This record gives sequence, structure tokens and C-alpha cells, in this order.
Amino acid sequence: MLESNFAISELQRKLANIVRIGLVKEVDYEKAKVRVKIGDIVTDYLPWTTSKAGKDRDWSPPDIDEQVLVLSPLGELSLGIVLPGIYQEKYPAPENKKEINSIKFQDGTKFTYDKGK
Repeated sequence: MLESNFAISELQRKLANIVRIGLVKEVDYEKAKVRVKIGDIVTDYLPWTTSKAGKDRDWSPPDIDEQVLVLSPLGELSLGIVLPGIYQEKYPAPENKKEINSIKFQDGTKFTYDKGK
């Protein structure tokens, strides 16, 4: 009975960890990895995704306190990958129109392209 209770608890833990939302707490720029705070825990360093990581590559590291999604194969946070860029109250979307593409930087610089013009 004890073994079966442990197995059920372990299965519940793994299911809960498959998809988690958290905040970036540390960034290792050289290794392109972050530590994420999820509730009361902080993950080990995990890689983040980017839009290009082949012959063409881009670089836009997540910010401290950026809200992210952690996808963990088999529910193991140590195997997780981080998908940055979930808007939150502290950092809302910089635009709200479907024809606008925009990037806003912390120093106030903003690049905007209006596809409707």
C-alpha cells in the first residue's frame, strides 16, 4: 500500500511539473540558461528557446522577473526548457492592434511597424 501511495504521489508531482509558469530569477548569459522561480522552488539552470538557433541565430535573453513557461518532458523540471515572453501586469503588451508589430526596450526606445500602411 505504501508503494502504491508513493507511486501515485510521484505521478501527481510529475503531471504538475509538465507545464509550469514562473519568473526568471537568474541568467547565465554565457551558457544561455536561466533559473526560474516557480512557487517556492527555483529550478536549476535551464535553456531558453529563441526564434532562430541554426545557421541563422538571434539573441534576446530573458530579463530578470520576466514571466516564462517551463516545459518539462516526463514532468522532470531538471529536463525543462524555458519559453520566454508571457505578458504580465508588471510588463504588459506594448501595443493592442493586430496590424502593429512592435519592440519596446527598457530605455524607452521603440521600433514599430504598421502592416496596415
